[in-house]
Amino acid sequence: MQIRLLSLALLAFACVDVRADVGAGESPAAPETQAKVERPARIRLFGQNGVGLTMYTNAVCRKEYDEEIEASGSLGNYFKAMVRKKPENISIGMPETDDSRNLATRDKLWASPYYTEHALVPGQPVLLQANIANGSGWTCNRGRGIELGFVPEPGVDYEGDMIRDFEGGSCGIAIRRLEADGSTAPIVGQIPPSKCEARPARTPSLMVMLMNADNLQYRLAEEDAGIDELDNDEDSVEDLDEMIAEAPITAAMPVCIVASADSRDSEFGKKLPALLEKRGVQSQVMRVDATALTAEWGLTEQQPLGFALAEYYCRSVSEPR
Repeated sequence: MQIRLLSLALLAFACVDVRADVGAGESPAAPETQAKVERPARIRLFGQNGVGLTMYTNAVCRKEYDEEIEASGSLGNYFKAMVRKKPENISIGMPETDDSRNLATRDKLWASPYYTEHALVPGQPVLLQANIANGSGWTCNRGRGIELGFVPEPGVDYEGDMIRDFEGGSCGIAIRRLEADGSTAPIVGQIPPSKCEARPARTPSLMVMLMNADNLQYRLAEEDAGIDELDNDEDSVEDLDEMIAEAPITAAMPVCIVASADSRDSEFGKKLPALLEKRGVQSQVMRVDATALTAEWGLTEQQPLGFALAEYYCRSVSEPR
């Protein structure tokens, strides 16, 4: 298993903009800390016309999940196939396998096969759901489809694929583990529970923000808090001020800000350091370079650094080891 470690440059304590907040002759207090974080898991999902394949992230049960990702079966890809335009493969650097190299063998009856690669938060359960969608009348599990789940491990790559046997009248979902040399091995998936069991309340220990030039996403350190968002513009500065002033940030609680390079000169980028200093939590701030983190993890404009991955990084570097 290949594990990539993040460089020292990704993480620095202190959120002060030295151009505005450091007086003449003073040196900014910004000690760096070593940030060794195993990269996220990754999965390659195979799609084609006639196959519906959907992935649910952080799916603790069938009805509770974070994100629904339609990997195959979208209407847009159907129309592309009608004009013989194959959907593009989307890669974030996963090793090639026999299945990814030999997509042409699947290209029958306007199948237009392709794949997309996604980063996954380690330890958060993933659910795959699949079904057949064609005009032949052949269905999978009497039209109900099939599903299979697994829990991704840090630094591990996977493939997810729907297996169809039209002659035998069966279908299934295959989840394979990839090695760095492109070899694969099947893993045993799990059927997720239909209902979510009551879970013990987790004491919040971290506040996370993900900021770019357009918006700020954040999760308050409160039980069952969701992800909130503010537009990064002058009209929302007052809302930002109110959020920082009222956020439940306790003494010594880390405040992790993952910010892109283009956010420094944004409205929030200019106002946030002073607001944190006013709140008295500036010494608790961890600033992470989102641009460097994106490059380190091989993410792209099509598959960008999302809040779940930013939060995974922040938790990894802030929690006691």
